[in-house]
Amino acid sequence: MSSLAAKRGTMSSILSHNAYGKSGVRLTKVTRHPDRHDFKEITVNIQLEGDFAESYTDGDNSRVVATDSMRNTVYVLASEHPVEDIESFGLVLAKHFLDKYEQVSSSAVHISESLWHRINVGGKAHPHSFVSAGNEKRTATVYADRDLVEVESGIENLVVAKTTDSKFSGFVRDEFTTLADADDRIFATAMEITWIYLSPPADFNKAYDLIRQTALKVFATHMSLAVQQTLNEIGEAVLKAVPEVAEITIAMPNQHRLTFNLEPLGKKNKNEIFYPVDEPFGLITGTLKRT
Repeated sequence: MSSLAAKRGTMSSILSHNAYGKSGVRLTKVTRHPDRHDFKEITVNIQLEGDFAESYTDGDNSRVVATDSMRNTVYVLASEHPVEDIESFGLVLAKHFLDKYEQVSSSAVHISESLWHRINVGGKAHPHSFVSAGNEKRTATVYADRDLVEVESGIENLVVAKTTDSKFSGFVRDEFTTLADADDRIFATAMEITWIYLSPPADFNKAYDLIRQTALKVFATHMSLAVQQTLNEIGEAVLKAVPEVAEITIAMPNQHRLTFNLEPLGKKNKNEIFYPVDEPFGLITGTLKRT
């Protein structure tokens, strides 16, 4: 036997961490009020930690909550509780697994909501007809153990663009630099914003709407000298507007629009004709916390 094989034969190991759960549980709920219907579509991911090691080491499943049961739990609890906001429903789910199963030490529930808006008919929101908001999603992650509960909310794929009031200059120049200074450029991005609540707001929906509107307002009105600067302005504005938020993290990938050279075609580009480039792209991130 080789020395390597001998070492492998005597090697010991320990299961240092384990977690399992159910992902991709899709749910549509229609809440039928006398004057309108509410329409919610969410996807739920559940992860549990606890006393499950023997399932891994010995195949003993006597303490394992089947992931099929987790899926069914989502539908049962959705039938018993309102799903007015995904944070509150996430709290219901996360606490359920702790309360029902003593072998569970912590539960993490991530919910992604596909957004729908009421169709406007004759200047009024239709009571039971909706139009998709596209790829933008609202998210929430609830973590709960025997001592604490933490709620993180977010927005994914908030696609925005502005055609002026964006500059980028004064950056490092060396032998690898080809980028020219830009005094007036298109600024487009698909923002991903997440925030952790210091304490739950009185109304999760109102807090979400205010944070989203604050981000859009700052993006639209801020004279940007860099994506980094705009990111920081958005974070500061959110912390000022919503005191329940403890920290906010923002990711802003550049969605470049490059000027097309019309001169070989005998035309002059009046800063009007561009072409989008998906990759490669700059990715700017930052986290702001209260001091």
